[in-house]
Amino acid sequence: MIHIDLRPEPLDFDVRVRQPGNAFLSANPTPNSKQWSKNNFWSRCSLQLYQAYGGVCAYCGEWFSRTTAQVSVDHFYPKSSHQEKAYEWDNYRLTTQVMNGYKGDKIVLDPFEIKNGDLVLDFPSCLVKPRRDMTPAEKSKAKSTIQILHLNDEDQANRRLEIVMEYICGNISRAFLESKYPFIAEELDRQNLYDRIREIIKIPASI
Repeated sequence: MIHIDLRPEPLDFDVRVRQPGNAFLSANPTPNSKQWSKNNFWSRCSLQLYQAYGGVCAYCGEWFSRTTAQVSVDHFYPKSSHQEKAYEWDNYRLTTQVMNGYKGDKIVLDPFEIKNGDLVLDFPSCLVKPRRDMTPAEKSKAKSTIQILHLNDEDQANRRLEIVMEYICGNISRAFLESKYPFIAEELDRQNLYDRIREIIKIPASI
């Protein structure tokens, strides 16, 4: 996860999402799950959210294709406890259905507020770790975020390692990394590893 700047609200967002959403909330101040699902006006802006953030998941910092992963509009502050934010653009984070399922109604580090380097990508393991000089409270929340989002699950760590190997082997460029895998790219740059990563992660002789 790296810092993400809030993108401008779509011009038609108020008419298509906020107004009908708030009208629903006025009539149903404490909706149940069935009512929420029938009034999921946020889904109307899922494509705009995907385009606004370049298809990069807010939580894993990787690009995903809409043809292979379902776009999900995550309510950073859960709509179940923050009804007033249910239909607000600045409460939405682009992610996949899988990652949204991991997060659920839990609170994690906010990619809009996090600073680059707060979550460190370790090489060669490609595991995500909290910044060393965090306060105990900050480190606790960082570790909780990593656990909630499954950032160090084998599949996610292996995928990051595969991408780094593709770069080392010359199959993808630095520009491609920066565009599609900004978390990896930012960490390679921040740690001054672009020129030394080949020494850290050795290419097997069979490649």
